[in-house]
Amino acid sequence: MTPFYFGTGSRRLFGLYTPARVGAVGIRSVVLCPAWGQEYLRAHRSMRQLANMLNSAGFHVLRFDYFGTGDSAGDMTQADLAGWEGDIGAAIDELKDTCGASRVALVGLRLGGALAARVAARRASDVDALVLWDPVVDGRAYVDEIMLTGKQKALGLGRSTQRAADQGGGHEILGFPLTERLADDFSKIDVAAQIGSVRARTEVVVSHTLASHGGLAAALAAYAGQPPRAVELIESQAAWINVKEVGSGAVPVKILQRIVQWLA
Repeated sequence: MTPFYFGTGSRRLFGLYTPARVGAVGIRSVVLCPAWGQEYLRAHRSMRQLANMLNSAGFHVLRFDYFGTGDSAGDMTQADLAGWEGDIGAAIDELKDTCGASRVALVGLRLGGALAARVAARRASDVDALVLWDPVVDGRAYVDEIMLTGKQKALGLGRSTQRAADQGGGHEILGFPLTERLADDFSKIDVAAQIGSVRARTEVVVSHTLASHGGLAAALAAYAGQPPRAVELIESQAAWINVKEVGSGAVPVKILQRIVQWLA
């Protein structure tokens, strides 16, 4: 595992590169696109385990932090979705340069799935496979989910508090600023409307069913490509939710195995 910084100027991004196992045939590579906020923290073990499993299966893997998050430069109050999509693009270029791959796969969890789908649609020549893992499909529903106290309690997300206008406004969710600009960006996410623009082969895997999955399944079914695309349900503990009986950081092994199997 090699930690390093990439990107340009003040937009330095922290990455972790792990090469494919010795003796791997061909050059296959994957960029992992993380979730946001507490979901990022809770799913960290799962993303690390997924990277290890992909390495063992012969993939070069790059994990990274978006601008304003984790160990990357910047502050969350400066962040927006367009910039984070650009960060995924920078990660694609960095991994291609590092391992010599001509194309990469993207695996996005939750918000990372929505971002990965947008990038895959724009960079068809660079992205040959896309995995959406419990993706945020409906941005308005996602904002409601992280803002409504009742549902926050059910998901272990805690309580939101308002932020001062001179600090970017908006709210703070368990220490993560959700500025008005970022909340507005989130609310515009509509993966079902965008998925038809993705030409890469696509897998959508979810740990439980949401209302928004119906529209996404219909959009996937309307796609004329081969093989057919659909939403695959593998019931398991969600990696990004804190459950009292299980605690934070549960690793949904069956989902990880399915992702590796599908990419391989």
